[in-house]
Amino acid sequence: MRKTIWILSLLTTSILSAQSTDFTLGHAAYQIIELEQIRSSSPFNSTFKPFSRRSVYDLLGENVGSYLSMELRTYSKDSTASKKPLFGKLFKYPADLFYYQDKSLELHVNPVLHFSYGKTNDMLGSTFINSRGAEIRGRIDDKIAFYTLLTENQARYPVYVNDVRDSTLVVPYEGFWKQFATTGVDFFRAQGYIDFGLSKSISAQLGFGKHFVGNGVRSLILSDYSNNYPYLRINTETKAFDYTNVFAELIPGVRGGTFGLSGTGGFGKKYMAFHHLNMKIKSNLHIGLFESVMYGDSTGGLKVEYLNPIIFYRAVEQQNGSEDNAILGMDFKWNIKNRVSLYGQLVIDEMIISEVLAGDGWWGNKQGFQLGAKYVDPFGVENLIVQGEVNRVRPYMYAHEDGFTSYSHYNLSLAHPLGANFTEYIGRANYRLNDQWNFEGMVMLANYGNDIGDVNFGRDILKNYIERRPDGSGGSLEFGNTHLQGNKTNLTMLFLRTTYMPRHNLFLDLEATIRKESDSNGQIDTSTSVLGFSLRWNVPSRRYLF
Repeated sequence: MRKTIWILSLLTTSILSAQSTDFTLGHAAYQIIELEQIRSSSPFNSTFKPFSRRSVYDLLGENVGSYLSMELRTYSKDSTASKKPLFGKLFKYPADLFYYQDKSLELHVNPVLHFSYGKTNDMLGSTFINSRGAEIRGRIDDKIAFYTLLTENQARYPVYVNDVRDSTLVVPYEGFWKQFATTGVDFFRAQGYIDFGLSKSISAQLGFGKHFVGNGVRSLILSDYSNNYPYLRINTETKAFDYTNVFAELIPGVRGGTFGLSGTGGFGKKYMAFHHLNMKIKSNLHIGLFESVMYGDSTGGLKVEYLNPIIFYRAVEQQNGSEDNAILGMDFKWNIKNRVSLYGQLVIDEMIISEVLAGDGWWGNKQGFQLGAKYVDPFGVENLIVQGEVNRVRPYMYAHEDGFTSYSHYNLSLAHPLGANFTEYIGRANYRLNDQWNFEGMVMLANYGNDIGDVNFGRDILKNYIERRPDGSGGSLEFGNTHLQGNKTNLTMLFLRTTYMPRHNLFLDLEATIRKESDSNGQIDTSTSVLGFSLRWNVPSRRYLF
């Protein structure tokens, strides 16, 4: 409690600039922003998400189109007010069920509904999602922005998603859950934050949610695959660079069974300190440097030295005896001639140059990289974007001695859903015909080296990396480790989605997923197909590509 009071008093010491709410991850606005930031000559930082509404307006100005004009009504010259609001109060503007504004308060209130049904060829036969809730956002005195979301959900996912739940005790993307109707799950989804301006260039956000770092389909740095978490985020925006700090409290592991998670006794706590520097070399060329440290144990407690927003975490970790898990690396984005965007990431968990050059398979050579490209308006087709991406992560990357220091939260990876010891290729095309129609297709080809029995070959980031594959003399193999070692498994997925928006943020989706997985040991040979329809109202889209 005293820590919370101290943080709040720090944030409210100097509130100087106008604040903005964010576009939630997966919001339909990102499809437009993805196109326009490549076409633009503006030095827009597209690497760290979510984006604030204010930053998107600064990127696009008044040339935002009708959809974003409604979303950015606070800043844009939107004139879509209804002539006959429902009951004189509701739907004054198409973007909001209820909207109120006076000199000190701006308030948006919207329902959140998601109903879907799908047919599968697996043992379950069908899938469904039933979500109901509300979303509230706004600003106070033009200085404090706030957002809150709460939904109550029941769902039944395809068997391959349930396999992840059964092996980790966690539903991908979600948090605490209970069994529903034998084959389904029941859970709440809560998210929220308050956003303060500390100066003209510095803002802070105290919230419960997620982040995504990168310009690709995947992130090897920080993704939204796991559950929400409490965080303090500090953003510093200048003409030359953007600097982002995230201090988060995470969960090292959970308890439960087929009935769901255990509701008795608290889960443990661990902490993450993360910072990312985005250097604007040119308006179209950005290079980022990042560092993250994961720490904690059964006794809990923050380490004050990691709260320094501009210190080198790896040096501090060494001073502490190297008991924590520090990861560092870089990323880049290069927009070429307003048509092509090249991007990539390099993550280093541990690396000794001499061992890398020796090529003798030292287990501690733990690195990963991403390379990708996007092409806007190819073949003269306006609002079409095609994308190709490759991700490669070596064995034992992200893992540490236990869940307190592994790069995980709530038993799921904070980076890539496949964990480590994999290579993945992704092809994607997205065509935005207009504000009403959108078409998306994706192909994923992946190979990963799975564990064999209880032997740790380096894919499961929750396993102790000290206890690796045996060396034949009672110890763990130091050298001779290879990429994709273990039970080599092939995974292929095809995903297609057609979306129609009959009114603002009300989406009708028709989706098809085909998934095939097989391994070299003959233990896995599955083929899954899902054909489904969904209705989403103020709900972001989501893919289950793993």
